[in-house]
Formats: sequence, structure tokens, C-alpha cells
Amino acid sequence: MFEEKVNEHKERLATVMDENETVSIFGAFGKDFYLYGDGIYRGGQAIYKKLQLQAPERIQKELIDAGETYKQVSYEVLPEYAGDYIFLDESKGAELNKEDALWLSLDAVKNNNVFYLAPDRFWPYDPIAVLAQVEEVTNMLIDKKASEK
Repeated sequence: MFEEKVNEHKERLATVMDENETVSIFGAFGKDFYLYGDGIYRGGQAIYKKLQLQAPERIQKELIDAGETYKQVSYEVLPEYAGDYIFLDESKGAELNKEDALWLSLDAVKNNNVFYLAPDRFWPYDPIAVLAQVEEVTNMLIDKKASEK
């Protein structure tokens, strides 16, 4: 049942997503910045493992292939990890400066392809939460693609 529902969402996404489009998961946590892979954090299981969305090359190599679930980075290197779409978690009072030149220079930001993750929805990683994340991510991307037409 779980995998059937996941597959339904994968099929829905396949109708709108180009296989070469990439997706990043960024996090601002306190004063720190993080990248997330396909582990239990910030929807990584749903986005990369279940929906099998493509990570940018550096996230694939440095996190997913290396078995790392997250990596702390300096703000200045975020462009090196930015995908065509960015899922952003802002937690513990952190808030990314959305007027900063570096942030505004990212293609995903220029194209309005940034999605904000609700911590109550994207922090849990039990099967029910992961399925809900799969559904929410699918709907976010499909709604975005529909708005572009």
C-alpha cells in the first residue's frame, strides 16, 4: 500500500518534471546552514529515495553517494549545491536573508522555484510522515509547473 501510493506520486511527477531537473534541500538552523541528502532529515527520504528526484551533482556525490544525511556549510557555498528547485527549512529562529545578493543570484530563486518546508511536516520521518511528505512535495511541484503554463 505504501509503495503503491509512492509510485502513484512518482508517476504524477514524471508527467511534469524533466529528468534533468535537480532538487536541493537547504536548511537554515540557528546561525548555521545545512544541506540535506536522502536520509531522515527535512524530507530527504521522500524527495530523493521515494520520489527519486535528481540531486545536483555535488549533493549526490558529497552526501547521497557518501552516505551522509546532512552537511553543515557556509552560506557562501550554497550556489555550488543549488538545484533547479530548492526546498528550504528555516528552524530555531533562523531566517535566510531573502534580499541578499547571493540568494537572489540563484536560478531557483530567480525562477520562483523555492518551496518552504513546514517543520511540523518535514521533521518527522516515520512512514506516515514520509508518505505525507511525498504527497506534499508532489503537489508543490505539480502546482508550480501548472502555474507556469
